[in-house]
Order: sequence, then C-alpha cells, then structure tokens
Amino acid sequence: MAPDLAPDSANRTADALDIARVRESIRRRRKLRIRYRDDGGSETRRVIWPIAVAYFERVQLIIAWCELRQAFRHFRTDRIRVATFLTETIPTSAAVLRTAWREANNSRNS
Repeated sequence: MAPDLAPDSANRTADALDIARVRESIRRRRKLRIRYRDDGGSETRRVIWPIAVAYFERVQLIIAWCELRQAFRHFRTDRIRVATFLTETIPTSAAVLRTAWREANNSRNS
C-alpha cells in the first residue's frame, strides 16, 4: 500500500480566511488588502498581490508581492486578521510574478 503523503488537515492551524476566494483572486489577478500579525504580535496593514498558495502540514501560506515592503513575502493565513478582496487588478500576470519570485528565492539561497 502506498504511503499517504497528503498532510492531515485536522493538524492544520485554523484560520478564517476564505482560501477559495484567494485562489480566485490569483486567477483574476486581483489585489488583497490585509491586516497581518507577525510572529511577534505586531500588526501591519498591507496590500498584496497573491501569486500562489502553499499548503503545509500545519499552516497555509499565501505567496505574494507586498506593496509595503516592495518585495515578495510569505503570509501565513492563520495570521491574517482581516482580508479585503479588492477589484484592483495586478499590473502583471501571476506567471511572471511566480518566475520573479523563484529567481529572488534562488538568489537568496545561493
């Protein structure tokens, strides 16, 4: 019998974010406005350009360009306190942004 490689969703940290709407925003190239609490408890307000969702055993991440930091960032969905799904369109495709994200990560890991 093959091992079960899918993470057990019962172990995942709960969040109130509608991940289906996030995926729709990625497909439609729409921005999100979020209130985000970091691991130290500080809260910031940001506009992000979501490009992918990553699923891990205990958390989900939104990979996005952050207008505040002018860089790619990873946002844990359980730390997003409020998300507003904007109608404002991201000025480039998610595919172009994903390529730039990969290049940024490769240069950081080199």
